[in-house]
Amino acid sequence: MKHKTKRLLPLAAVACSALFALAGCGGSSFEVELGWSDGTVAAEGTTVAQREYDESLFYRNDVTLRQVADPTVIWVEGEDGGTLYLYGTSNTLSTRAIGVWQSTDGIHWDAAGVAFEPDEHSWGYASLWAPEVVYHEESGLYYMTYSARNSNTIASGGPYYANTYIGLAYSESPLGPFVQWTGENANGDTIGLGDPIFDPAKITALDGTPCEEGTYGRLRFLDSFYFVDEDGEIYLYLTRGQDRYQILEQDAELAAQFDHDQSEIWVVKCTDFASPDYSTVTRLTRVGYAGVTGEETNDIDAERAASDAINEGPQVVRRGDNYYLVYSVGSTSSNLYSVAQAVGTSPMGPFTKLSKAEGGLVLGAEMNWIQNAGTGHCCLTEIGDELFIFYHEGADRYTIDQNNRAVSYVRAGFLQNGQGLDVLVANGPTSYSLQALPEAISGYKNIAPEAQVEVQGMAQGSSAAYLTDGFFASHSYGVIGETEFSADETAQITLTFGDWRSVRAVMLYNSIDYNKTFYQIARISLEVRTPGGAQGTAYVSGAAFSFDDATCYASQQLMFAGSNLVVAFAEVEVRSITITFRVPTGRETAAIGDIWVLGK
Repeated sequence: MKHKTKRLLPLAAVACSALFALAGCGGSSFEVELGWSDGTVAAEGTTVAQREYDESLFYRNDVTLRQVADPTVIWVEGEDGGTLYLYGTSNTLSTRAIGVWQSTDGIHWDAAGVAFEPDEHSWGYASLWAPEVVYHEESGLYYMTYSARNSNTIASGGPYYANTYIGLAYSESPLGPFVQWTGENANGDTIGLGDPIFDPAKITALDGTPCEEGTYGRLRFLDSFYFVDEDGEIYLYLTRGQDRYQILEQDAELAAQFDHDQSEIWVVKCTDFASPDYSTVTRLTRVGYAGVTGEETNDIDAERAASDAINEGPQVVRRGDNYYLVYSVGSTSSNLYSVAQAVGTSPMGPFTKLSKAEGGLVLGAEMNWIQNAGTGHCCLTEIGDELFIFYHEGADRYTIDQNNRAVSYVRAGFLQNGQGLDVLVANGPTSYSLQALPEAISGYKNIAPEAQVEVQGMAQGSSAAYLTDGFFASHSYGVIGETEFSADETAQITLTFGDWRSVRAVMLYNSIDYNKTFYQIARISLEVRTPGGAQGTAYVSGAAFSFDDATCYASQQLMFAGSNLVVAFAEVEVRSITITFRVPTGRETAAIGDIWVLGK
């Protein structure tokens, strides 16, 4: 699979020729204007958001992979680089099978066929949703967990008929074909084609309280996820679903016990991928509340799950001694379908949901946005040394249609909130703006955090740390508080590296607050060195930020998350970068969301 790479830097090439021509000057200094591009090229008949761009450095969430939802993405290293494999709920396959797509950049996806299609005698023969794939190094196998509804007439009248359960399949290749797991598991249970891998009828304890087998046999489960901890222990996270099929009507007491009009996240510890320890089943979330017990409410649930009481799509990531339960809130048909997080010190919980002020909202649109809608059901994927979030959203960007969802992705990482807790943060959701490709794909990374930063003209109460922390504000209120650098009338920012670095671009993220945006950068000066050893200054003067349909909704004074000014050029050796920008006339302040320097 190969995609044509667009390199759109003719001006930069001219500029570097000018620098190289000075190589014979030895140690003498020089000053030259640097040719640059914004990473795109205008094409007749296209909007700004449709422009071609330099795909060797950047990507853009163009929602090209459509009618795919609930994505799970894995990165597989290879001799010639890495490949991304994506699996999801597929409308094109009528949810009767799980498809697989592959990509080298996360934007251009090639359909690679059907990864898993159940046998005609399988318990789960319809509504195949939300696959999750994990590679198990010890066995050398790829394991896929999925949810399906048993509507197979062969199983009519059986214990699983007309309900949704969790299945398990495996393959030696990420492309499949995956085969449903059958055999005798570590519990001594014989699992045939007619059996899901997690059978709620076998639960022997819930939240530590013993129960008779069969008690919870008619509960509905979907959206599962395997987490393998650092010690090798395996945990299966599941969504105990709403009673959409009235399967609990025969047991009103059981329905009332679980509030059958809402869904919540559960977990079970496993001996291996095929063997849940049914005595460990534990509930982890309760819609509307910070925890399962107690009465402390959660404002993200209140805002985004008010119309449809749902916590679903669990993911877990560990950082130090903390575990982060990442989940979706609300309805998949809502523009406010979003990703939130809870934190605990054990994979079995208890987990406490974070409030919006604490950084609980990881990824989500706002009601008045026209650039993203329904950004939810995510998957956390490591590409090289970087963490990314893949998610689905409305393909038309301003409404969510369950029959036409599309896949996008953004960077993620951890920042400390106001309470001193590291929380998961996403740089997005983004729409039409260029973002830096993963280093494992482009060979370039953001080296700005490695620079020493000096600032003149900083507004009172601001911090230089916001300039190079790697994160920009995605919402006007901030996700974990202030994350933007604010300036007085004129600010001069200097980034100095400990040694010469090879640099390809500077990216200046604008404020998410329309009233704090900068209009242009007065000057960007790069201390450069030519191959011949000459040292001097290459500069860009008056680079303007484009207030267009790729960056904002000007009539509503609404900025799009991740909007930036890109200054791209051919590779040059740089030791320091000085950025000078002025507050627009009539404004008290202007802000920069973040500074990125793409280099080696």
